[in-house]
Amino acid sequence: MSSPLKVLRRLSVAALFVTIALTCGIGGTITSAEVGMAYPTWPNINSGSLFSFFYDELAESFGTGSVVEHTHRQAASLTGLIILILAGYTWVKRSLVSSDLRKLATWSLIIVVGQGLLGASRVLENDYLIAILHALGAQLVVALLVVLCMKTSSSWAESFAAIDKRKIAQLKRWTNLAMALLFANLFSAASLRHKQGAFDGHLTLAITTSLVVLYVIYLVSTKLTEHAPLRKHARGLAHLLGAQLALGVAAWAFLLGPLTAYLPDEDTRFIVQACIATGHLLGGVLVLAKTTAVWYEVRTRLIPKSNA
Repeated sequence: MSSPLKVLRRLSVAALFVTIALTCGIGGTITSAEVGMAYPTWPNINSGSLFSFFYDELAESFGTGSVVEHTHRQAASLTGLIILILAGYTWVKRSLVSSDLRKLATWSLIIVVGQGLLGASRVLENDYLIAILHALGAQLVVALLVVLCMKTSSSWAESFAAIDKRKIAQLKRWTNLAMALLFANLFSAASLRHKQGAFDGHLTLAITTSLVVLYVIYLVSTKLTEHAPLRKHARGLAHLLGAQLALGVAAWAFLLGPLTAYLPDEDTRFIVQACIATGHLLGGVLVLAKTTAVWYEVRTRLIPKSNA
C-alpha cells in the first residue's frame, strides 16, 4: 500500500466517522428535539462565533437546544475540513493517485459544500423542504465516503474467481433497486421526522426496502461463496438490518403506539422518544453505508466468466 493511499484511507475513515457519529447523529438529535431553529442566523451564530467552545455560556444565554445546534454546526465544519484536506491531497499527489479517487474526492467536496449551503438556507428560510433535502444530502455524503474508504483499502486490489454473468446481472439489478429504495425510504423518513410526511407511506417503503435488502443478502450468501469480502458485507448488513427493524418497532411503540402511555411524565417521554428516534435514524444511515458497500462491490469487483 503506497503512502498516499494510506493517508487517503485515514482521511476517508475519519471523514466517514465524523459524518455518521457527529454530523448525522447530532443532526438527528436536533430534529428529534425540534431545536433546528435555536440559531436563526447564519453564518454568525446569534452574533457569536462558530469556534466558541463555552457550551455552558451558550446554554445559559440561548437554552440547551442552542448547544446541540452549535455542536452540529461545528461537527459539519469538521467534516467539511477533513474532506477539503482529502480532496486537496488527491490533487497535490495527482501523479500517485488515480483519477477515479481524485474525482470521488472532488465530488465529495462539492456535495459537502452544497450541504453547507442547504443547511444555511434551511436556517435562513426556515423551510421544511430544504431541511428534508439537507437530511438526504447527508446520506449521499455517507455513500460517497464509503466508496472512498473501500477504494483506499489495502485489500481493494485483490482479485477473485470469475462468476457467471447471469448471477452478476441479477445482483446488479437487485442492489440497484435496494439503493434506490433506501434513498426513497430515507426521504420519507426525513419527511415524517419533520412532520411533513405520512407514517403509512414510510411504513410501506420501509417494509418493501427491507424485503429487497433481505433478498440481496440471500443472493450474496447463497450464490457468491467464492467472494469472501462481499459475503462479509452481507453478514454485517443482515445484523444492521435486524437492529434497525427492532429500532423501528420501538420507535412506533414509544412514539405512536401503546407504550407511549407507560412513560411516566413529559420529560421522560421526551428523552425516551428522542433517543429512540435518533437511534433509528443512525441505524438507517448505517444500513445505507453497508448496502452501499455491497452495491459497489457488485458493480466493480465481480468478474464475469468468459464464454470460451
